[in-house]
Amino acid sequence: MSARLSTPRAPARRDPPARAPVRARGFSLIVAMIMLAIIGLAAAAIMRNATSGDQVANNNRLQTQASQYAQVALRLCETQLALAAADRGVPLLAATTPPAWTVQRNWTTPGANAAHTLVAAEIGSAVQPRVPPQCLMEGTAMPDVYTVTARGFSADFHADPATGATRTGSAVWLQATLLAPAAAGPGGASAAAAGALTLRQRVWQQLLTPPF
Repeated sequence: MSARLSTPRAPARRDPPARAPVRARGFSLIVAMIMLAIIGLAAAAIMRNATSGDQVANNNRLQTQASQYAQVALRLCETQLALAAADRGVPLLAATTPPAWTVQRNWTTPGANAAHTLVAAEIGSAVQPRVPPQCLMEGTAMPDVYTVTARGFSADFHADPATGATRTGSAVWLQATLLAPAAAGPGGASAAAAGALTLRQRVWQQLLTPPF
């Protein structure tokens, strides 16, 4: 028998791995850029909301500060009504038309009808306001009825020098209408001449539309 010679076989040919299309190669980069943009927008929105929240809280604080100083001034003028005319530190103005509290110069210019500006002792606080509060008390056309008007300011208050209107900050106006008949003196004599008054009723409000 003749031997069969085996012929060496050529190694099997392996095809190279398929390459991803060129267009698919940049897909991950596009997705990453989109995600980065979304994250950036979300971070900006969160920061904006936080800043807006801080601004709202600060505005509320300044408004409350102005309101508290206005209440201090209102109470001061109200207590002055119970004093004799000679003991008052705030003058009681007669009824006028228009009312004295609606006249801008009475709040911004010294004069006989000028509003009273509180001093440090009258405010009675270790922390004094940058702009002190004011109050004004006057009679009305109705007998024994008086009007007390006060305004307080926030720390960042600035007024227009020409009109007195608020440019920045907060100015809170409060007003009380008081029924205060003249107190009876010794022997039943009226104390109206001395100016001593007895508070009977009180109604107060915040003026949302101040005169200026």
